[in-house]
Amino acid sequence: MKTLLRLIAAAAFASLVGASAVHAQSHDWPTRPVRIIVPAPPGGGYDNTIRPLAQDLALQLKQPVVIENKPGAGNIIGTQAGATALPDGYTLTMTGMLNTIAQGIYERVPFDIVSDFAHIAAIGAGEQWLVVNSQAGISSFTDLIAQANREPGKISYATSGQGSTGHLLMELLQRSTGTTLTHIPYKGGAPALQDVLGGIVPVTVIPQSGALQHVQSGKLKVLAVSSAHRSKDLPLVPTFEELGHKQLTVTSWVGLSAPKGTPPAIVSKLSAAVRASLAKPEVVAKIEAQGLTPMVSTPDQYSQLVKGDTERWGQLTRSLKLKAN
Repeated sequence: MKTLLRLIAAAAFASLVGASAVHAQSHDWPTRPVRIIVPAPPGGGYDNTIRPLAQDLALQLKQPVVIENKPGAGNIIGTQAGATALPDGYTLTMTGMLNTIAQGIYERVPFDIVSDFAHIAAIGAGEQWLVVNSQAGISSFTDLIAQANREPGKISYATSGQGSTGHLLMELLQRSTGTTLTHIPYKGGAPALQDVLGGIVPVTVIPQSGALQHVQSGKLKVLAVSSAHRSKDLPLVPTFEELGHKQLTVTSWVGLSAPKGTPPAIVSKLSAAVRASLAKPEVVAKIEAQGLTPMVSTPDQYSQLVKGDTERWGQLTRSLKLKAN
């Protein structure tokens, strides 16, 4: 009996010491450089969005914030590395809506984007633009739907691939309008856009950052935007909601997450630092240059966004029986 009591007391003491150590680490954090895993290549949208934020976070945290690019497999490789890192606050991961789509279309995702992370804060979100080649003979959203109804399946649309944001948005559009269009998937957004610009395919859905210069040059015409409010760059173009299709309100968002088990005090400190950075005009300007609108959120709000979109896209991809190529 005495031996059992000693074991119980030792376990209780070890637990108390462990909790005290975690508290001390949380209180002192950070004492060395912080790493942010970006599951996408250098020079892309993710990379260009996180770097100005990382620079400002380094000033606030008084420690270097280092970017590590780990692209591949629909952002899965880098995100897995982030999910399995030590939950000590020194490895963070750039997460986004693409993770919530990948969760439903890849056979075996080695992590759960909802439950295997302590989500810190959203960074920004960008709307999608429904665009047509200016010479395609489609004058408006209403005209597109009318033509699609007259000749089901004749109008085709290009996307960056099966299960991409553009593909899913167009699937929602067809369900909402009762139309049938033909999907032409490409291996990436650049070749899809080039064929729309060349008049080979008349329609596509792309982010504002990829479309703006071609809209300004007159090569593309925007029929609708997927944001909740009209784009400041296109004040005369309606949102899908204004056109009667609220379910097409979609934004491609990104944020920052830590491994599950990261001390709440560290998550809270990081979230406050992100919000402080996003209040600075110089940081906001660089994020807006990537076609994103900065988002201000708490850890709980970002967690709810991740969970909500995982459920939304999971339901859609399952109903379409979509699987990644």
